[in-house]
Amino acid sequence: MTVIEEWTGRHAHALRTALRLTNEAFAEQLGISPRTLTKWRERPELVPGPFLQKALDTYLEQASPDAKVRFAANLGQRRVPIDSTVLTQLNSALGDLARALARLQAEDPGRSPSP
Repeated sequence: MTVIEEWTGRHAHALRTALRLTNEAFAEQLGISPRTLTKWRERPELVPGPFLQKALDTYLEQASPDAKVRFAANLGQRRVPIDSTVLTQLNSALGDLARALARLQAEDPGRSPSP
């Protein structure tokens, strides 16, 4: 899970969008005005006070796994977990492609792989 040492407006905006909340709904949950959220979006370097830091920590901890993935992606940390079934399918597809390429090259030895 992504851990935020110090929340900024950028982080708060990323969390709001990851939770798929409107400015008004997120502001209401935090007990602030929607205008404050707008300021954070306009000035992403702003650092909320200690009370809001804790509230944002709580909302991130309570977020669904999908929302946490969206939050990390919103921050540019596009680490999307791949389960073992998908990894097995990808490995199988790569093997199939390698065999097909080998067959094509065997049929036409002068053929070189495309870049």
